[in-house]
Amino acid sequence: MKKLFGIVFCVMLLTACSSNNSAVLKEENNEKTAETEVEQEVVDNEEESEKEVGEENTGANPPLPVSCEGILFETGAVIDGKNLATCMGDAMVAAGSGSHKVISSNATSKVDFKWTPDFSMYVESEDSTVIVDGDKGWMKIPGGGWVEETDEPNDADEVIASNVVKLTRVFGYPLTIAENFAQSPTWHVVEQGPVPDADAFVDTAWHLAPEGPINVGGAVLTDVQLWVTSNYLGAYYIATATISGLSDTTSNTFLQWGEPVDIPSPTAN
Repeated sequence: MKKLFGIVFCVMLLTACSSNNSAVLKEENNEKTAETEVEQEVVDNEEESEKEVGEENTGANPPLPVSCEGILFETGAVIDGKNLATCMGDAMVAAGSGSHKVISSNATSKVDFKWTPDFSMYVESEDSTVIVDGDKGWMKIPGGGWVEETDEPNDADEVIASNVVKLTRVFGYPLTIAENFAQSPTWHVVEQGPVPDADAFVDTAWHLAPEGPINVGGAVLTDVQLWVTSNYLGAYYIATATISGLSDTTSNTFLQWGEPVDIPSPTAN
């Protein structure tokens, strides 16, 4: 249970005051979902195209979003933060699905997600499992069964489950990460180089760094580093979040984009 509360604290650090921004991005990108689903079916049936130098073959090769036009990666380039956030958010939605690994000082989690028919995700960690399906969510209490999220909890398990699910809905939502990029006026392209985590879906990507600390509401993100592919999909992201004098470092490693993911039903587990 100690680790469980550590997870909740880590989530709060990463998502402080960014949920409103994510909701805006979610509303904007829901309009694109139908088009994305059709495009993804076509992409999945195409032969894998030859990858650009330094990148591996992956299942994600969606058409580049219009919002990414004019954003070029080259060493020394400076990219507007809002443009980068919009581009990467659109690229995530165009991919259709993905998986990422989240590591903090307290826990390691695996997150699978997809955008259609509603945004849903499946989060597994050492101590708990969370399922989010649109506006509904469930948490598997350690040593117990599934508990559904509710706005009117009646016992301790419902309080814990509801808080964790609500935080996970924001924390696990990939566009939250993209929206954080917009909080830095500019990003600097450091180089094209190795991705720090060998589990990432590519070995090599473009290394970007913000011009300074990123303020996200009541939290300050420092030591922020981003690795992104030439088709604008995140490969690795790490930052130290500090709020009210407490800090934690969390990394996100993207394991795949565009491949099928299974979001199970809590009734089947």
